[in-house]
Amino acid sequence: MLKYLLIFACTLFLSMFFTFLLAKFSLRFKVLKVNNIPAVGGLGIGLAFVITLFPGILILSLSPVKITAIAVASVVMLFFGIIDDLRELSVVHKFLAQSICAVYLIACGVKTDIMYLGYWGNAAVTFFWLLGVTNAFNLLDILDGLATGLVLIISSAFFLVGFLNADLNVQVLSLILCAGSAGFMFFNFPPAKVYLGNSGSHFCGLLLAAIALIAHYASEDNAFALASPLIILGLPIMDTILLIIFRVIKRKLPFYKSKDHAVLKIKALGFSGQRILLIMYLLCFVFSACGVVLTKVNNLTAASIVIAVCLFSVFVLAKLIKIEVSD
Repeated sequence: MLKYLLIFACTLFLSMFFTFLLAKFSLRFKVLKVNNIPAVGGLGIGLAFVITLFPGILILSLSPVKITAIAVASVVMLFFGIIDDLRELSVVHKFLAQSICAVYLIACGVKTDIMYLGYWGNAAVTFFWLLGVTNAFNLLDILDGLATGLVLIISSAFFLVGFLNADLNVQVLSLILCAGSAGFMFFNFPPAKVYLGNSGSHFCGLLLAAIALIAHYASEDNAFALASPLIILGLPIMDTILLIIFRVIKRKLPFYKSKDHAVLKIKALGFSGQRILLIMYLLCFVFSACGVVLTKVNNLTAASIVIAVCLFSVFVLAKLIKIEVSD
């Protein structure tokens, strides 16, 4: 336990330290800013993650093959995100960058292993999973403290999954991301003094998507546990589905900006920013908790949880769809 506390404390401190220094640098040299607020949170979390990860591998005697691949892909994604923050990339260029990272991870063995799909079927599922989750977090970064808070909750859930299944790789990756996002949260909680930036939302999204791929869920007694990562990441997925539905209805491409986010729909009901955060955190916690519990129950209980989560999701989507938000 002491090793975990050491890793968490080091990452937390480094995340705060780097974010503070980078924010000062951003303001002084007038770079990586949005509305005069530094957008360097992703870089701060990324630096803390990389510096802590490899000592963590040595301390816990982990096999570094897949972890190194995930770290490399995440850093490459962070780099492209920084370029996007400096000069906004086109949709094509963004998808190209994400595709490079996804193909690299698949080539390194970070992919689903669904029976009957074969190599290419699993590669295709993995590719769309990585791009989908990465973009889901980028789309969610529209309110101070929102994306960072969800990363904190979801990475904590994956840490618990890793802990319950004695999976050290998942434990270390999740713990470091959790600590990094917690350190940045000091600067990002409303009113934000520092933004996550496209670099941060892409970095955290890809990292969580990859962690979900290497975690172990199902057993012979509980095949429904395969749905655990979908449920843990249920809120970002649901928000993305809502956006796509509304943009298609309005005959807009799903990749372009609009005000059909769940957050903006809740805001249209008159809720304050902090109340919206509380609602989103609570929803994310419910999804994540159900996803964690799903890995340690029998088939019947697991089936009940999956059905309940699906019905709840449909109910929430139906309520949000009825709320009109003008562009």
